[in-house]
Amino acid sequence: MLTIATLGPKDTFSDIATKQYIQAIQNKKPVQQAQIQYYGTLAQTFEAVGKECQLGVLPIENLSEGYVQVVLDQLLNTKLFVISELLLPIQFSFVGFCDELTQLTDLYVQFVAHGQCSEFINALEGVKVHNSQSNMESLILAEEKGESAGAIIPQHALSQVQNATIINNDVTNYANNQTRFLVISETPLDRVAGKEYKTTLVVNNKQDCPGVLGNIVSAFALQKVNLTSIMSRPTRSQIGNYHFFIDIDGHQEDSNIAIALSEIQATYDVTVIGSYIKAVN
Repeated sequence: MLTIATLGPKDTFSDIATKQYIQAIQNKKPVQQAQIQYYGTLAQTFEAVGKECQLGVLPIENLSEGYVQVVLDQLLNTKLFVISELLLPIQFSFVGFCDELTQLTDLYVQFVAHGQCSEFINALEGVKVHNSQSNMESLILAEEKGESAGAIIPQHALSQVQNATIINNDVTNYANNQTRFLVISETPLDRVAGKEYKTTLVVNNKQDCPGVLGNIVSAFALQKVNLTSIMSRPTRSQIGNYHFFIDIDGHQEDSNIAIALSEIQATYDVTVIGSYIKAVN
């Protein structure tokens, strides 16, 4: 039985992404059985991989909000591997348990969803905003609070709402909002011929060398490697010292990527977190 860690409770976007991944692997190998194990925070979800679960599915990047920092920080020092990515459309709704929106005093919203619905939230006056760990937790907390409370939840969860008196079907800032999820594992997957790949790596700037970012970009540019994203994170050793989290097009075994990585590794500590099949929009 394959066990997969994800952010709970049921019907979070992480849960939906996990179920999509399970469907994809079962289409390739119908006998493969999988069970989802839910966790209360993203950090707990990540830490369960390789211990209580074989795989984990975690959000890494949102179209409007950028990287999910708690997951990014876990990846910077991990010995796990990224084996797949998924793209999931993300739309949010508001549900209120008061008769009128002007009676709303407390709003519950997941900490990442907060930024994706900021235009709606900022338009509210005199409302205390409570950040939760998951979208479904927001609904649970609002229902427990009762009258004068509301929650921002995934559109697909509206069917679970009871006793709401106000529903705004779409409070998302962007109509084409989506989140990228990574599947992480203890072991990497073998390369599949004929597939487009993406590689994720971390350059650890422990030596505090000058010009590290320019040297990295130059090494990839000389080999005509396309950098799809680069994100800096503090090393927490001193101000102004950063690690770099990088996504590139291609597989780490491609000759041009291997040459570029070899050049960078001559000066910096590089960890390749994984090469995996690129998700299609």
